[in-house]
Amino acid sequence: MCPDCNKMQIILEGEGIPFDTIDIAKDAEAIEKYGLSSVPVILIDSDEGQVKLNGIQPIEVIKELLEEE
Repeated sequence: MCPDCNKMQIILEGEGIPFDTIDIAKDAEAIEKYGLSSVPVILIDSDEGQVKLNGIQPIEVIKELLEEE
């Protein structure tokens, strides 16, 4: 797992936020399916559609988006 992906995993786990991981080294189709160009990527489904966040994100941003679900 990339260092930034590992950091986000630790942050999400520390906040008790459930998540799924996709290893793009093992699932190359995910790159095209989700339109990935960098990692980590956080996908959040909201009332307004899917939100895609690239890179390490402040936990406050993630929590705010999750509250909008």
